Amino acid sequence: MLYRSMKRGKVLVATILTVLGLTLAPLFNASAVAYQIDAKQLVDKATASPGEILTYTILITNVGDASIDPIFIAETLSPYVDYVVGSTAWSDSLGGGAPVTDAWLTDGLNLGVLNPTEWVKVTFQAKVKSDTPDGATVQSVAQIKKTWKGNSVNEWFQCAALTTVNVGEVLGAETLPETGPADVLFVSGYLIYVGILLRKVKLYRYF
Repeated sequence: MLYRSMKRGKVLVATILTVLGLTLAPLFNASAVAYQIDAKQLVDKATASPGEILTYTILITNVGDASIDPIFIAETLSPYVDYVVGSTAWSDSLGGGAPVTDAWLTDGLNLGVLNPTEWVKVTFQAKVKSDTPDGATVQSVAQIKKTWKGNSVNEWFQCAALTTVNVGEVLGAETLPETGPADVLFVSGYLIYVGILLRKVKLYRYF
C-alpha cells in the first residue's frame, strides 16, 4: 500500500515538473535579447582608371532589440589606393554628423551607442594609384566590432568593397573607322564626276 502511494506521488511530481517546464520555457525564450547589426561597405565605382577618386560608404544598422555600446570600426585600404586627406565624415539616422580626423585610419573610429533601428554612416575617399596594373582588383575592407555592456565578448565583422582597374580605357571616346585605299579611290572618282558635270552646265542670264 505504501509502495503504491509513493509510486503515485512520484508520477504526480514528475507530471507537475513537466508541465512547469513546458510552461516556463517560452517565457525564457521571449526574454532573450538579440544584439544584431547589419553592416556593409560600398564603393561608387565598379571599374576605375588610375588617378580616379573612389568614394566609400560604410553603413551600419542596429537590427536587434538592444542597444550596442559602442560600435567601433577600423579600415584596411587597398595597396592600390591613396587615402584622400580630410575626406572622412559620419552621419546618422538622428540627423547628426561631423568630419572625422584622418587619425581614424590608424586608431580606428568609435561611433558610440547605436540603439535599435538606428543607423550610422561613414564616408571617405581614396585615389587609385598611377602605377596600378591593368585588371587589378582594388579591395578595401572594413572591420566592425560590436560590444555591449555586461558582455566581455566582442564580435568582429568584415565587409569589403571591390573595384576593378582598367588601364588605358578612355571613357566616352568613339573609334572612327579606318579609311582604306578603295575608299580614297571612290571619293576621288566621285569628285571628278561632279567636276565634269559642272563644266557641262550652261549658265543663263535672266536679267
